[in-house]
Amino acid sequence: MTFLKSITTGAALALAGSGVWAETKWDLSTAWGANNFHAQNAIAFADAVRTATDGSVDITVHLSGEIGVKITEKLSSVENGIVQMADMLLFLQAGEAPFLGVDTLPYLIQGQDEMKTWLEVAGPTYDAIFATHNQKVLYYVPWPSPGIYTKAAVVSADDISGQRIRAFNATSFEFLERLDAAPVELPFGELAAAMAAGTVDGAATSTSTGANSKLYQFTDHFNPLNWSMSPDAVTVNLDAWNALSEEERATIEGIANTMEAEFWAVSAAEDTSKTQILIDNGMTVSMADESLEAKMAEAGKAMWSEFIAKVPEAQPVIEAYAAKLGK
Repeated sequence: MTFLKSITTGAALALAGSGVWAETKWDLSTAWGANNFHAQNAIAFADAVRTATDGSVDITVHLSGEIGVKITEKLSSVENGIVQMADMLLFLQAGEAPFLGVDTLPYLIQGQDEMKTWLEVAGPTYDAIFATHNQKVLYYVPWPSPGIYTKAAVVSADDISGQRIRAFNATSFEFLERLDAAPVELPFGELAAAMAAGTVDGAATSTSTGANSKLYQFTDHFNPLNWSMSPDAVTVNLDAWNALSEEERATIEGIANTMEAEFWAVSAAEDTSKTQILIDNGMTVSMADESLEAKMAEAGKAMWSEFIAKVPEAQPVIEAYAAKLGK
């Protein structure tokens, strides 16, 4: 596919003697499909920018697979100008910038209130990382937190022991191991067959994925352990950004600041509505008791230390954040 290129050098300048205005065309790559709320947010943002700038900045959102940018290559694709913008899940870019894997640490960020505090503390570090990679963040939107879907109820530390639970990444695998579960590495597409065959007891994932994938057909219980929260970030290439007029940049930043709060509300509503779908389809939702909460805290903090050993620049950020929340 031929990528659209930016055709402006700054403000929307009147073409000499023609009365026609120049137009900036940007591509925004998202890894998500049309039914995903992050993709829908990106489309709403692009529409708002187009309207507010009278079409002088025209952003085209390319959904999953449409433009050939891999899910783990969003950061580098914006950096190199392959696309001008991207909606990226931060921890999937950790191969390029290891600090970006920090949000997967268990017990670090639990819920949107803590995510807001995290971004206040870690924001300057993120800004520096993205600037190094020739881009800036326009807005962040968190995903619903992961929980576990199981055949038998999991409430206490003893309940999770030995449970064969499909993990969704290396961090969740290690975390489940530390909780004395028996995590399983398995492609998501094979999960249903494995559960039907009795070789897997459950899965760790969000309410969104669980409801959309109809995990209620194979499990009876859901515990929203809320052990972590990961954000998507929508970024823009700095060369493309700096080519806009000051007025265009101010307009776009204003839209991003306003819509970010709306997008966070969409994420919260997504979690609530998908939890209700689970309940409506017969699932029992349980909460972790004190024994399981304590075990999660112990496991999570041990993993913080391991992460800091690998990514030393994370230490002052994690310590400042933990002190602010009393964790």
